Amino acid sequence: MENVMNRRKGKRKMVVIGIIILIFIVLVIFLKMKYGTYGLHDFNCFFRQSKQEILEKEGDPVSREKLYGSCEDIKFEDIEYTFIGNYPESVRITDPDIRFGILQIGVGSSKKEVMLAYGLKETLSNEEENEYAVQNGIYSTSFYFDENDRVYKIACGTGV
Repeated sequence: MENVMNRRKGKRKMVVIGIIILIFIVLVIFLKMKYGTYGLHDFNCFFRQSKQEILEKEGDPVSREKLYGSCEDIKFEDIEYTFIGNYPESVRITDPDIRFGILQIGVGSSKKEVMLAYGLKETLSNEEENEYAVQNGIYSTSFYFDENDRVYKIACGTGV
């Protein structure tokens, strides 16, 4: 009799654990569908702004270089844009205050945090030993790590 009751308690315990795991999985799927991979802070915020909007928001650039045709590099203190036409083609970030995704990955994040956030993405060929490059939808994103395995630069764009 006691054995039967212990088995029932064990089964109930397994059912409760299974339900908790199922709720967790559904919650993760819901959040991913609602906010996408990057949450409310995604790379698109850089690529949806026009050159004029960026210049108004950032102020005077540190340097501005016309490359060819309608291609131009505009550098600010901690961020550099490459424009083709009126919208950015790529962006390079060294500002520690700019963060991305639900896990808020940015300059200063550890390699472990980056791998946690982007480790399941399709990796691209890494040109440098300290680089981790992934495909983010239409953009490729490269994270560059210093000797302490901390991000010191993020490059993102269709032409990174």
